[in-house]
Amino acid sequence: MSLWEWVEHTPSTISGPDFGVMLGGLHAILATYEAPLPTLVGPLTDIATALERSDDPVLHRAAEELVPLALTWPRRPLHGDAHTGNVLMTPAGPRWTDFEDVCVGPVEWDLASLTLTDEAINAYPGALDEGRLEDCRDLRRLQVLASLLVGDFDAANLRSTLATKLERRTPRR
Repeated sequence: MSLWEWVEHTPSTISGPDFGVMLGGLHAILATYEAPLPTLVGPLTDIATALERSDDPVLHRAAEELVPLALTWPRRPLHGDAHTGNVLMTPAGPRWTDFEDVCVGPVEWDLASLTLTDEAINAYPGALDEGRLEDCRDLRRLQVLASLLVGDFDAANLRSTLATKLERRTPRR
């Protein structure tokens, strides 16, 4: 038995506006899911692991603020790792993939991919909290920073860029 079905796909990317609309549809379907799910499993797990292994001051300072804040956000079922790279373009139309980070959190989390365009965000059919969206982007930056600090990556420029953005963060509560 398999939960998956193989589909042919082309190596193209969904447009920003189509992505925003499609994510709204996925959120509508996920809203009917009633079983328990973890809260923001991807970022919180990655950050917790990095906090145990790294003494990086930016990581610790940003986590001290962002993790407790994230635990206060609204919770509803989410894809958890929504970005255009997790949509396959098939002959039957675009299809979502990569549901390993399904979790609960605010809808803004699924729009916090650092590669999403304003077009995608503006096309999302639901209401968004702009301040929370920016906080979710910072949590995503922190998740990437955490992965860089504990992984075997040589990405000094990316680490520096993320750290600079997190150091300039304006706290919101």
